[in-house]
Amino acid sequence: MESPHLAIVALVAALCISTNAQGQHDAFIKSLTATAYDSYLHNPDTAIQLGKQAYEIAVQNNDVYHEGYAAFVLSKAYWVKANYRLSTEYGFKAVKVFHDSKFRQEYGISLLALARTLVELGNFLKAEELLTMAQQVAREIPDERLLAETFRERSYYLTELNQLDSALHYTDKGLVLFQKLGDSLDVSVLYSRKSRILFAKKEYQASRQYAFRGMLMDTLVGNRRGLAISYFQAAQNEHQLRNLGNAERLLRHSIRINEEIGNLSSLVRAHELLATVYSETKRPELALANMTIASHYKDSLYNAEKSGQVQEMQSLYELEGKESRIQLLEQEKSLREQDVKNQRLFLIVLLVGMLFLVAVLFFLTRLRSIQTRTNKNLALKNIAIEQQKEEMQAQAEKLQQLNQLQTKLFSVISHDLRGPVANLQSLLDLLTKKLLTHEEFLSVSDKLKTNLNVTQRTLENLLSWALSQMDGIKTEKKKIDIELSIDEACRLMDEAATRKAIAIKKQAMSGLMVEADPDQLQLILRNIIHNGIKFSKVGDEVKIETTRTNGHCVVSVKDSGIGMSKEEIETLMGSSREYFTKRGTQQEKGTGLGLLLCKEFIERNDGTMKISSETNNGTEVRFTLKLASS
Repeated sequence: MESPHLAIVALVAALCISTNAQGQHDAFIKSLTATAYDSYLHNPDTAIQLGKQAYEIAVQNNDVYHEGYAAFVLSKAYWVKANYRLSTEYGFKAVKVFHDSKFRQEYGISLLALARTLVELGNFLKAEELLTMAQQVAREIPDERLLAETFRERSYYLTELNQLDSALHYTDKGLVLFQKLGDSLDVSVLYSRKSRILFAKKEYQASRQYAFRGMLMDTLVGNRRGLAISYFQAAQNEHQLRNLGNAERLLRHSIRINEEIGNLSSLVRAHELLATVYSETKRPELALANMTIASHYKDSLYNAEKSGQVQEMQSLYELEGKESRIQLLEQEKSLREQDVKNQRLFLIVLLVGMLFLVAVLFFLTRLRSIQTRTNKNLALKNIAIEQQKEEMQAQAEKLQQLNQLQTKLFSVISHDLRGPVANLQSLLDLLTKKLLTHEEFLSVSDKLKTNLNVTQRTLENLLSWALSQMDGIKTEKKKIDIELSIDEACRLMDEAATRKAIAIKKQAMSGLMVEADPDQLQLILRNIIHNGIKFSKVGDEVKIETTRTNGHCVVSVKDSGIGMSKEEIETLMGSSREYFTKRGTQQEKGTGLGLLLCKEFIERNDGTMKISSETNNGTEVRFTLKLASS
């Protein structure tokens, strides 16, 4: 059904075009942007259509203010629909228009809208920069409402970073200002925010109260996006308080509103929680259906977020490119002016007959000097080109090795993943068609679980390896108790060890602290311990020891299994790009990624790895980590 706003817009547009009066144009575009802003929370599609029309008219009429304000409204409306690509694009346009203008308040709110979208995309560094700029603008003007909005967005930013006490502090500061200003809409937003923060702090009763306050005020002010979020947060609290019927009812309201406004991120969370409720109330078919829906929305949201990141970088690049072109034009202008001056000087020299020969001699000398410098510069450039050529050849060889490794890895991995997934699908088909009894299902579930555990570890290793090749993994070192990390890794490997009756013996020094990335350290320990179990015989043992030497912690994992030959060790340790895999004592499969990742992650954490082994005499893997400063 066509929106009534659009009918009004069409009528006014016809009047505006026919009269072509400046006053009517200003009133019309002001009405467009105002209506778009008023409707972006409860009807974002209408806001987008009105905002686009206002933006096009403003650009055609060189109306800079309304061009920027329409871009700001479009950024907000696309954010409501979780279309972060277009929200980022229009956000940057609004900031660019208002940056050096006299419209400081509009500049501040545009910074906040863009910062909110960047938080959704996970670009916290840029978001923090924009929030700080907006707060400075609010204090410079000064503008109490803009300052309150800055507190509101900073509380969301801190909530996403899980800095809950700071987030609660800014939420309360924003509430005080918005209540003073009589802004019920933003008060409802911060009630919902406070409910979320208290929920994260596990204060469920208090969180429940603020969620219901938010629901009431969202209903009164017509904030449909906020109402959907308040329903979800109330459902979270009811779920934790074990009021599952209330949780289900509230989630249905949240899903209905989010579907109407197209908020993908909220739909994912609501369907996932509803699936949990159905599972806990013994309705597995409904739980599976909701998990499938959530997965579908996740795919759509992921594509939108990645596109948004690309668009953000492209927008920044275009801004920088334009500034560079301006600088080049200024340099060219300066060079032209210099050429004109040189030509005038040359004419004067020609007119002075007595100085003609001196001028010619000076010119030839100058030309020779320039030529000499040019030849030197060319020689240096030739050397640089040769160096670049050698670097490119080295990179090409490295890329060829990586491509060969990728081809081998994906060949093995595609085979190893297809089998367990196909087995699971076949088993579920038999169970769905009731061709498999419950007892038969249980008899094969243990083996299926083992295969799925292997598949999961393969996927984790593959993802970590792929991210490391794309520089997508950042090593963030922290102070870690190595004994606790070893205990955690051993717990995860306990099931695999029990299946082969292998004892894991730990002799870790207590209180030994190291500097390392926690996630990467866990991957290193799990892979090395798993290899010890994999290549050990039934009834063997795997020993894990830690020692301290020369400011380093040395971790040793030793087994008494089938061992490796000298050639196999050289293959593993000779190059970070070399691929190697072999089967375990019970024909367990592997992808060859495990030790490859271990070596790379140990080096990322400023450590070294060494393998000592003989065929049929076991293997010892030793690696070092820096001790943490006290």
